[in-house]
Amino acid sequence: MADSSYDYFFTGPHDESRRLVDHVAGSLGFRLEQMPNGSTKASRGDLTKTLFLGVLAGKSFHVTLWLQYFVDDAGRLVVRLSRDLGTGLVKGGALGAARSQEAFAELAHALGRASTGGQLDPGGQPGGSAQA
Repeated sequence: MADSSYDYFFTGPHDESRRLVDHVAGSLGFRLEQMPNGSTKASRGDLTKTLFLGVLAGKSFHVTLWLQYFVDDAGRLVVRLSRDLGTGLVKGGALGAARSQEAFAELAHALGRASTGGQLDPGGQPGGSAQA
């Protein structure tokens, strides 16, 4: 299946940038799991409910996104947020695809704000100097 992705470029310390990305994803309800290939699986919702109820799972609709980290030629940390476009469709038809898109867009916008130094929710960590 096809995928969709956004890249974010962080010029600050890489470890701090990764912690910021983890914080942003966690604040939106995503559970993070480090994968053997170095990427991070970000999932939200309940897979069992989603498989049985499809889009009727409501807020429990299961979504999986992927975060990959690498360094570009300029030494910046690049964070790639991606998703499989067909997964939501398989889990819940056209409405499931829309729910997956909403979750993807929500995290993408939050990472964009964080990567450009925008403040997170009150009490959140400030973003470093970076560009999206």
